[in-house]
Amino acid sequence: MSEAAQRVDIATTHEGCIHDVQVDPNGKLLATGGSDGMISIHEVKGEQSVASIKAHNGGVWQVAWAHHRAVGNVSTLASCGEDGRVCVWRDVGGGKWDAAYTCPHVHEGGAVAIGWAPFEHGCILTSGGADGMVCVIVKPSSGQWDYTSFRAHSGGVTGVSWAPFLSSGTLIQPQVQLQNLTNNKRFVTGGCDGQLRIWTFSNQTMKWDTLAMLSEHSHNGVVAIRDVQWAGNCGLPFDYIASCADDKRVLIWRQEMPDKAWKHHKAYESDITPCRLSWSLAGTILAVSFEDQTIRLLKEDTSGEWKVTSKVSQ
Repeated sequence: MSEAAQRVDIATTHEGCIHDVQVDPNGKLLATGGSDGMISIHEVKGEQSVASIKAHNGGVWQVAWAHHRAVGNVSTLASCGEDGRVCVWRDVGGGKWDAAYTCPHVHEGGAVAIGWAPFEHGCILTSGGADGMVCVIVKPSSGQWDYTSFRAHSGGVTGVSWAPFLSSGTLIQPQVQLQNLTNNKRFVTGGCDGQLRIWTFSNQTMKWDTLAMLSEHSHNGVVAIRDVQWAGNCGLPFDYIASCADDKRVLIWRQEMPDKAWKHHKAYESDITPCRLSWSLAGTILAVSFEDQTIRLLKEDTSGEWKVTSKVSQ
């Protein structure tokens, strides 16, 4: 018999709004970023405060934990903020966290979104800003941090999310094709121009190229994308990307196989604007947060329709 979920209240040290909350991959630490420019780190179970970091001059928009296997088994956290900076913080013990890296590219208007690549690709962090630029930050296993930047959207970048290491179809493709499928570095961005763009790294040109552009949210005029998230994949013959926008719709994009086109399906629409998205680890349940501070959980039924399974309100 499964136990009912219990609510746990954690008192942070923020003076103002909390913009983002993320739990580390081990499920032990919780990080919050606030409008006061601080990052607060707490134990999940004991609810004890672990550290407070003065991270940005202005609000912290997002925080993101790196997988321990990509960063040498040291707790590592990235942040982006209103000051346009993207920073990487490492636990040095004794409740102290040092700035391991600050990206030289300062996003004009603010750094809005960040996301780590799957650890199988190594230590790679991606950021997007209000200037429409994307930065791909890389830390080789033996070397210094470095970055490349390029323009991703005509308006600001509002979301960034990496594809899982295992591409769609790896369970049914011949073994000789698996190497090509799993070496493909891809991520998706959303922008104020109403577009989703999927990017892939070219080993020939050593640059990031546009693999696909998805613009269904703006079929009745340009609306800003609020968030975009690529679902995890355990090797099934399809990939999912979820997006939400100012048109008050949540769309699920599905790709049957790596060489097939992406097709969208309206998962949910309401009178309230959706703000943020989050997939379960297996990529089967989508959590959507709304401006009215409610969260709805969506799940695909046997007919292929996405249904609300539960609603959480504050």
